[in-house]
Amino acid sequence: MGTILGDLGIESPLVGMAVTAHITSVGPDGFGCAVYDLATLRPRDALLPRTDAYDLADGATAPELAVGDTVIVLVVGVSGGPQRGDERLLLSATAPELAGRILSGFVSEICTGKVVIKAIARVAGAKTKIAVAPTVKGVDARGACIGRGAARLKGAGRLLNRGFGHERLEIIEYSSDPESFLANAMSPVQVTEVLIRGDNAVVAVEEHHISGGIGEGGLNVQLAGRLTGHYVHVVKAGTDLRGALERDASGKTHPAPAPQWPGGSPGAGRESVRLSDRGAAGREER
Repeated sequence: MGTILGDLGIESPLVGMAVTAHITSVGPDGFGCAVYDLATLRPRDALLPRTDAYDLADGATAPELAVGDTVIVLVVGVSGGPQRGDERLLLSATAPELAGRILSGFVSEICTGKVVIKAIARVAGAKTKIAVAPTVKGVDARGACIGRGAARLKGAGRLLNRGFGHERLEIIEYSSDPESFLANAMSPVQVTEVLIRGDNAVVAVEEHHISGGIGEGGLNVQLAGRLTGHYVHVVKAGTDLRGALERDASGKTHPAPAPQWPGGSPGAGRESVRLSDRGAAGREER
């Protein structure tokens, strides 16, 4: 996300940053806010549209925001006025990048570049999966993001959830191998086999883990698909994956999810791969 808005000719270093917004007014279009510039300490006028505050999963609790409240948000752009100085910051509490920015504040290895965030998939208010990878040999990227006693992950979760309920953060080990990455993304269940064809994928799990692999309302498999850029179907171990993929592809009407990649999507289209020791977690989601 850039910080120079070429269409307005305005330099906006806050764009792409997670900030604290102070609610100053409530209207039909959203919430008027003040965001304080860290350099000048002067308030900047900002707007949190309702569509970027309440785009939550079914069953997720919408924030009850009122004048005087504060909320952690991402600055996603600037709305220009007729004169210089009339610009208004545009905010989002539901952007996937917000979760990554908040996590970065708790993980020194991300700030120093030893760990990078490769992709994020988020359903605001419910669950977020963040894929991470090391840039330095010997660094445990996932462990660094979780922290001792899960302190870093819990701290990021508490900050993200201010006013937004009980969104869960999940750290996924990134892999350049599409099958391994998809298996990891299906956490918290153990994947036994993967078949990928283009944008479509089938993953096999033990029968008693199918509900956990799919997740409540399909949330887990949906986020795994967003994270890896595949339309994912879950079947029980022992199923003919090629047949399942052909049946799923012939009846599928949904487009493959678009992954959010800082550096482009990984390749896909490989043969079926059995996964006995390839890093997916093995506890059932409840």
